[in-house]
Amino acid sequence: MSAETLDKSMRYHDRLHVRCRCGHEGSFSQAEAVAVFGPDATPYAIKRRLRCSACAEVGHVEVWI
Repeated sequence: MSAETLDKSMRYHDRLHVRCRCGHEGSFSQAEAVAVFGPDATPYAIKRRLRCSACAEVGHVEVWI
């Protein structure tokens, strides 16, 4: 079974949404997400990598498209 990656999951009109447990939210366009995380990034890898700009927590985010 292949892993779900940005390249396989996102189309040009999609947005990658993230929400920290503190309530802060953000989103990335498909182009921004691929530029920042790479086309082979998985939701798990993105979740582990993100730091909330509001509370500075690392890895405590929800990630969805």
